[in-house]
Amino acid sequence: MKCAALLRRVIAVLAVCSVALPGGVSAQATFPDKPVRVIVPYPAGASLDAVIRPIADAYMKMTGQPMIIENVGGAGGQIGVSQILQAKPDGYTVIMATNAQVSIAPFVYTNLRYDPVQDLVPIVHLIDSTAVLYASAKSPYKTFADVLADPQAKAGTVTFASAGKGTVTHLALELLSRESKIKFNHIPYRGAAPALQDLAGGQVSLLFTFVGSAQSLTASGMVQPLAVASKRRLPGLPNVPTFAELGYPAMQAFTWMGLMAPKGTPESSVLAFNKQIQDILAQPEIKARMDALSTEIRGGAPTAFKAMIAADTERWKKLSTTVNIIAD
Repeated sequence: MKCAALLRRVIAVLAVCSVALPGGVSAQATFPDKPVRVIVPYPAGASLDAVIRPIADAYMKMTGQPMIIENVGGAGGQIGVSQILQAKPDGYTVIMATNAQVSIAPFVYTNLRYDPVQDLVPIVHLIDSTAVLYASAKSPYKTFADVLADPQAKAGTVTFASAGKGTVTHLALELLSRESKIKFNHIPYRGAAPALQDLAGGQVSLLFTFVGSAQSLTASGMVQPLAVASKRRLPGLPNVPTFAELGYPAMQAFTWMGLMAPKGTPESSVLAFNKQIQDILAQPEIKARMDALSTEIRGGAPTAFKAMIAADTERWKKLSTTVNIIAD
């Protein structure tokens, strides 16, 4: 009896300790146990929102914890990065990053205040999205041939918007200028949403952006896709030719989107988050949503995401020697 009583007391003490110690195994195994904040480094209403919001809805259903989306635009996404670097590295504040902030920024900004490799931790590669050239319905351009034939284009006065200096939409413009031998009047915005508003209103004539950003304006007839910057046509725009078909095979530009965390984030949180997001990306309804945006789901381990970023950085490094991508 004495042994039985002693055993009960030992079990009781162990139970109290397991609850009282916040660093216990059970506490570490539960992620998330509170809302996750996702910084989107562009204004609301663009392609990043179209990708992350259905994922956030699925995350809430899967984990019971909300993803709080916070749009922080400006400086090609650098303002959003500055906020993530100030966040507590516990896995509960992440950024919806693109190559503009990570693999392109080192070659655009001479005074970049962060090191993408050292300061940001890859969690999961979400999708890739191809850049598409859109024209305002108020412009005279119905095809890319119309742009080439326009005397204003030859004079270098055609207004060409971008989502900001150093973004893929800016890089695609510089590539097009190099390949077509046309100099455009570049007008950078604080994100794709305000650039699209002015494109629809006719304040600017042309813009590279992504299907998810322009979907509603395309459906309403306010903007029109002219050409796709990839080797093959997009399923969502089957009647829109590629630049390769038009005689410009080097015109290839895409953005990747992925979740990243500030340095110091525990590996256990990164791996748990990665697994949850990969499970969401495998859901048929998420695949259908991404297909509708003409994006390609990627997924994969954090190490694969890191390797992709390294390869993409090298690609833009080589490109920076042939086109002007230095921000003023």
